Amino acid sequence: MPESSAHPTIDLGRLAPGLPCCCGQYLGDCRRGLEEAVRNGESGIAVARRYARSLDGLLGALFCASDAAARAEGMAPRARVALVGVGGYGRGLVALHSDVDVLFLCDDPRDRHVQSLAEGVLYPLWDLGLTIGHAVRGVGETLALAREDIRTATTLLDLRRVAGRVDIVADLEERARREVFEPALTQFVDALEKDTAERQERFGGSLFLLEPEVKLGRGGLRDLDVGEWAARARWGSTCPEQHVRLGALLPHEARELDVAREMLWRVRNLLHLRAGRRQDRLTFADQEDIAKQLGFCDGVTLAVEQFMQAYYRKARVVAHASERMLSRARPVAVALGGPITEDLGDGIRVVDGLVGLVDPERLRSDPALAFRLYRQVIGRRQPPDPGARDAITEAAHDPEWRARARRTPEAVEAFLSFLTFTGVAPVRRGSILEELHSVGLVAAIIAEFETITGRVQHDVYHVYTVDVHSLRAVDRLKALVRGDLKKDQPLACRLTAEEPRPVPLYVGLLLHDIGKAHGKDHSVKGAAMVVPIARRLALSPADAEHVGWLVREHLSLYKWATRRDTSDPDAVLEVAREVGTLDRLRDLYLLTIADLSTTSPTAMTSWKSRLLDDLYLATASVLEGEIPSAVGRVRETREAARAALDNSPDRAAREVFIADMPTRYVLANTAEAIALHAKVAVERGDATVHVARAPGPTVDSAELLFVTDDRPGLLADLTAVLASNRLSVITAQIYNRPRPGEPDEAFDVFLVRREGAAEPASDATLDSVRHDLLALLGSETTAEKLLARVGQVPSWAQRHVPDVSTEVIVDNAVSHRFTVVDVFTRDRLGLLHAISRTLHEQGLTIAFSKINTEGVRAADVFYVVDTRGSKLAEPKRVEALARALRDALAQHHARWEAAREALT
Repeated sequence: MPESSAHPTIDLGRLAPGLPCCCGQYLGDCRRGLEEAVRNGESGIAVARRYARSLDGLLGALFCASDAAARAEGMAPRARVALVGVGGYGRGLVALHSDVDVLFLCDDPRDRHVQSLAEGVLYPLWDLGLTIGHAVRGVGETLALAREDIRTATTLLDLRRVAGRVDIVADLEERARREVFEPALTQFVDALEKDTAERQERFGGSLFLLEPEVKLGRGGLRDLDVGEWAARARWGSTCPEQHVRLGALLPHEARELDVAREMLWRVRNLLHLRAGRRQDRLTFADQEDIAKQLGFCDGVTLAVEQFMQAYYRKARVVAHASERMLSRARPVAVALGGPITEDLGDGIRVVDGLVGLVDPERLRSDPALAFRLYRQVIGRRQPPDPGARDAITEAAHDPEWRARARRTPEAVEAFLSFLTFTGVAPVRRGSILEELHSVGLVAAIIAEFETITGRVQHDVYHVYTVDVHSLRAVDRLKALVRGDLKKDQPLACRLTAEEPRPVPLYVGLLLHDIGKAHGKDHSVKGAAMVVPIARRLALSPADAEHVGWLVREHLSLYKWATRRDTSDPDAVLEVAREVGTLDRLRDLYLLTIADLSTTSPTAMTSWKSRLLDDLYLATASVLEGEIPSAVGRVRETREAARAALDNSPDRAAREVFIADMPTRYVLANTAEAIALHAKVAVERGDATVHVARAPGPTVDSAELLFVTDDRPGLLADLTAVLASNRLSVITAQIYNRPRPGEPDEAFDVFLVRREGAAEPASDATLDSVRHDLLALLGSETTAEKLLARVGQVPSWAQRHVPDVSTEVIVDNAVSHRFTVVDVFTRDRLGLLHAISRTLHEQGLTIAFSKINTEGVRAADVFYVVDTRGSKLAEPKRVEALARALRDALAQHHARWEAAREALT
């Protein structure tokens, strides 16, 4: 089509002045009716079809009017032309604010009649604000493009005539099958798989993203299209009944796919309705509102979590069905002389390198056959035959078959062998456990696993659904066994190699979150569930009880390590009393490492890893009967740090720093980090303050190191400076270095992130931080003035995220020397300043703290004393501190919310 001009050849608005108003009223009435239908809960697919039919009426009328006007102007058609819907419009399914794509298919694209037709149809639609993609092409040109471009090829599979000549559309469809799909089906399927992988990489290759893309992400509506395209290209099937009859889908897959398609369309329509525009990402705010609109109600679990579990289950159905349809559509290459077959006995055979079943019907009476097949897959390192996978998947959907499998000792024993198999299997992602879950065999052996399939936690910390997290945690443990993570987790790798009884650990890890389907206190509820499960798996009573203990305590080691002073011998003694034995400690440590490492990509920081390692070693020493102290490890670390120093002139001063720093500092840092810190500390010289920077563990984080004289309220000042420069604190280490005859020297390490910036702490940011801190320490400005610079809420903080409840705990029982203050709340810029300022105003000194961020939840711990260096003894004083902190947090959050609402 030629470039659009201000004056089209056929101007229907000029020829019929009432037409624009008529078309606008038609489209407006149509959309209002559709929006009301969406609000009233009408079928998502029905609404999408209604909109497509309404567009047919509008476009068809404009086509006829344009054709008549062109003829009246003497532009009779020289050849055939048809208006064809492609994409979603071609499939007859259009969301409320989706683009509409059309093709003017013709024998001669240069025909003036065709050009006039296109202009006559398109200009009124553009004037109405409809986003319409278009092309004018001939049959030959379209086929040539389809051979080179996968996107054009797919349009040939779902095009639909809207108006014009029928025969030219039929010609294109017939030639497409004969010239594009039949001779190059394998190449088409290859291109489709490649394009799908690239799309999923852009829009979310995991089903279980926190805010999934309903259209283009994995398990979304585009994956449905991919499966349909594969089936149409291979068999010409166009509906679920034909897909089942021709082998593209199994009967249960077709049923599940229909339900999944309906839910995805309802969600997409609601997203478009809420946004008033095209919006296909299911954000946290959308999730909460749509859950209510779909009728989910808060109960044992939140309504939004129930909704998202239903969504992820449907997305899982779509993703798996699409992958299987692609696999089934691929032509099977037949070797010369016929397939190479090897009978392995016991119902299993290998055909052309794929492990399959001699007689799939035998599965019905012999559930263990499915597990024998996967034994051969592992043993021979050959992938399963797609037909065998289909047969197993079909069988595993039968509740009676599952019950028989659970009662079959061979099946149970095989399942445990797969659970503890540490090799890489010839299946997707190399995970035999994820393969078994995909075909339904995990839930076949452990029925309770079905309750956590697709289960979500409505926060930004737990990235995967509960079932996927559990499977990946087991796979992480296997990677530790293989030594794949020796560089990052040397202690864990060594301990897995020494594991004498792996089965209880693997069972406990697989089921550690099984209680999450039953509301709060999931650890306690899960512990009660897993003991009978373990007994069904033929574990001994002692091993079953061990599994129950692991599940009940699976969060304990993490909490002790990140929230308690583990350099205190009394704290380590308490952990040892709670754990009881070395076997328990080792398994709980390994479970914690595997669990935390797969909660989210950034959950396991080097700081947390160090804390867990040190707590394990200290507790192990106690359980082995050694003196409960860290003297030996501290001495070794100091010596290693000194060995890491270079022979610079100030080496002696650096060694003094290493010797002076307290035990808890040495336990929390590596020898290499301590050597770097010593250099930074000595560089201060006589300066009032020294600020340095070191790389963080991720590209968007950095360590800022502060060295200055300690004084009351220093932490509040430091955090005010960081907040005023829009640096969020991820973790922090706060230390005092005693200096005889001089004020103690503060040495504080902050891991920071600057949201929305590629570099969290550029040279300019570092200079600004140094300048502001000097001004604050010199009384040239105040914290309030610095924080006022932050101004409006930055764009990254305007985004809605799930609520985080605030909890303040003031505890005098944890430590015999300090009052311990635990603060759990929503993390926001300046939060640490609000807390530390309040502690200072309450006349308290922070002896040390542990600052931790879990997604958008802050979990900060402060060990404090009063001006006399004592704990807070009076109950009224304790309550006053807790109340002051809650009030400060409420005010801080209220200011942020008010600013955010003003912007949105």
